Amino acid sequence: MIIARGDRARELTDNPVYIRNIDHRIESHYPGLRDLTTSVSTKAAAANTGVSDGPIDVAELSVNYSHEEIILREALGLRDHSNVNPSGGPLAGHPVMATGLIRVIEVARRIKSGEANRGVAHASSGACLQQNLVCVLEGSN
Repeated sequence: MIIARGDRARELTDNPVYIRNIDHRIESHYPGLRDLTTSVSTKAAAANTGVSDGPIDVAELSVNYSHEEIILREALGLRDHSNVNPSGGPLAGHPVMATGLIRVIEVARRIKSGEANRGVAHASSGACLQQNLVCVLEGSN
């Protein structure tokens, strides 16, 4: 993956994938101060990046535990979405500090291959979904 400005990206490939929006939010470090059944920071990041502004063809969510996918689907408005973590997601392997970037790469790869035109990638860090990044990607079509 190479990140480049739009003009340079079009020089490098006929089919660039664009990061349309990105937002990172942090909740309290202390789990006792938060409702752990929801992710306020993911919901805010999703609103700020425009996740609901168009159809989402694919979503890759950074989850360390199965219940986090349920919380994140709800926060991102993907409760009934069928194409979440088609890569298998990070449950089988969690390379620390790279899992979120891999989610972005997985969405970009599917857009680049023509399997999707618009997608959302999620990255998380900290205990109990404390820090959440949402990235909306789109193809050039």
